[in-house]
Amino acid sequence: MAKKPNRRKAPVAGSFTADEQDLIVTDLLALKKTHIGEFLGRNRLARSGSKEEIRTRIEEALEEGTLSLAQIVEFLDEVIPWGKQHVYLYKGPQSSIANWRKPEWLAKLLKEHRVGKYLNASLPLVLPEKMKVSSILHDARRMRVTAVKRRDWWERDPDYDSSAATREGDDIELRAFVHRVTRSIVAFEWDLTANSAMLQISQLPSGFDYAEVAEEFFDLIAPWLDINTFSAIDLRPPIKKLHELEEARRGETRSHGINYRTLQGRRFEGKSASPADPLLGDAVIDAALGAVRKSSVGHLGNFYWLSANGQDADTNPLESEVHVIIVGSKNRVNFPTPNDEQTVRHVLSRIRSHCA
Repeated sequence: MAKKPNRRKAPVAGSFTADEQDLIVTDLLALKKTHIGEFLGRNRLARSGSKEEIRTRIEEALEEGTLSLAQIVEFLDEVIPWGKQHVYLYKGPQSSIANWRKPEWLAKLLKEHRVGKYLNASLPLVLPEKMKVSSILHDARRMRVTAVKRRDWWERDPDYDSSAATREGDDIELRAFVHRVTRSIVAFEWDLTANSAMLQISQLPSGFDYAEVAEEFFDLIAPWLDINTFSAIDLRPPIKKLHELEEARRGETRSHGINYRTLQGRRFEGKSASPADPLLGDAVIDAALGAVRKSSVGHLGNFYWLSANGQDADTNPLESEVHVIIVGSKNRVNFPTPNDEQTVRHVLSRIRSHCA
């Protein structure tokens, strides 16, 4: 697993509302069991019991002061960016980046722009109305900037529908929409050794535009880091390359669906019977996809990255299959299921290797 930049102890949390506390505890309990257990172990809380019992245990610890909400927030900021997410990949600036590796130079730059307090510190932001930086972690090899924002929306929920009638006896159908709130995390990481970068956006409900979220983040840090000096990586070639490797029986993925777009804008898609079944294997479909691939670009690839199965563990650390959707048309990688840091980093490195 990649070494993390230095982190100083988080500052003492300020006052939080009951709603904010409830949301943060709920977000914690929505994590994978392994992550919940890790958090409880770190904070010397018993790991046994149902989620309701664990919630009670956490809330009692918060009330007694043996646990702070800031500790939960810091853990969420560490874990959530490696869960369900959408990722943009970049090449670093072509000009020299030597200064960016120097802690003193960066500290001076951030101080000039009044964001020096975030350097190697974690601020326990819960639900800021506007996107705000919560930390800037840095060492000579890597810089990672994390920001947080409240996101809310109305979600259709037929469970709360009801019927009524007007005074005149006309029927009324009442359709319910529930107000939902989530804590959105965005993280930009720049590898100062390889001079490559990625932007991670924790998964948002349907209807949110990830390109707009990315633009919002880059506007926030624009005074001291210009994203225009970075080049977005074209994610259409990996779709074709992974298809070719699987076709040659040398693949590291199992295709569930592949979608190509022709130069005239037409679309051609092949999809397997189920996520567990390979797309390739039918002579007619294989031939059609292969023919279209030659004169098209990858539009979308729905893949399952294969685990090592006890073999090649040195080059493939995956203990189980990983669902990955490469949205070539938008240069975005989607991890629709939770993963850990090592898994995400491995898959992204493999995708990068197929971008040339």
